[in-house]
Amino acid sequence: MMLFRAIVIWTVQVLLFGIGIGAAGLAAHLAGPLIAGLFNVDELIPMALVFFAVAAVLGWIGNRFWPEDWLYNPLL
Repeated sequence: MMLFRAIVIWTVQVLLFGIGIGAAGLAAHLAGPLIAGLFNVDELIPMALVFFAVAAVLGWIGNRFWPEDWLYNPLL
């Protein structure tokens, strides 16, 4: 039963991912240059890379020094 549940969850995730990629591709094709100019994508992409790199490092540090403490927190 757990295997069936995992398969259903992964199938739904793949389906939603495909819908999201399709919508993003269609939006980029139809309004790409307009949206790129509107949101200054040339400045947004490096900022997003730095943000996710810092978030990944902080997550790694947190997992390294405080592993799974939240599992034993009775307030959560």
